Amino acid sequence: MALNDDCRFNELLDFTRNRHQNVVETMAEGVMEMKERLSYEDYVSVDARIQYFLDRFYMSRIGLRMIIHQHC
Repeated sequence: MALNDDCRFNELLDFTRNRHQNVVETMAEGVMEMKERLSYEDYVSVDARIQYFLDRFYMSRIGLRMIIHQHC
């Protein structure tokens, strides 16, 4: 990989990391808003699915951030 290509790739990784900087807060706000709007029974019925999604989502995010930091 040429030096110029490597610099452009690092810039892209930095841009991507910075663009997703507020994801945790945004997801938390979304879950809290959904919890407020749903009845207790409805929320309980989807709680396990939401937790499963969030677990996978955050593990993927952690993995991607580790890869980005390893490269940069």
